[in-house]
Amino acid sequence: MTPPDIRLLLDEHYPSRLAASLREAGLDATAIVERAEMLGVDDTSVLRAANGEGRIVVTEDVTTFGIAMARLPDHAGVVFCHHARFPRTRPGLERLRRSLLAFAADPPPGIGRPGFVWWLSS
Repeated sequence: MTPPDIRLLLDEHYPSRLAASLREAGLDATAIVERAEMLGVDDTSVLRAANGEGRIVVTEDVTTFGIAMARLPDHAGVVFCHHARFPRTRPGLERLRRSLLAFAADPPPGIGRPGFVWWLSS
């Protein structure tokens, strides 16, 4: 998987402006809040939809996505972001944006394999 192939689905707690900013920087990113049909759906459904589109889910919901990953072990990928490192404030979301762009520019080993999981760092 090369950087242009990286496709992200931002979980419901991330704003559409983050997805828009990632797209402006050339990354294929969409947010659940941009998709009316996905608002309020459970994490297994989110993971299933992302998998169908070849998207990696970006989330901070470790517990519930852990359950979803157990149900769908061959998913396209999940990137976890700790809320203390990437708070949903303007500076925190900017830090997350920069980290996701760096992630896409230099993908970690294993990306593109079924069941890929990564903890994003700053």
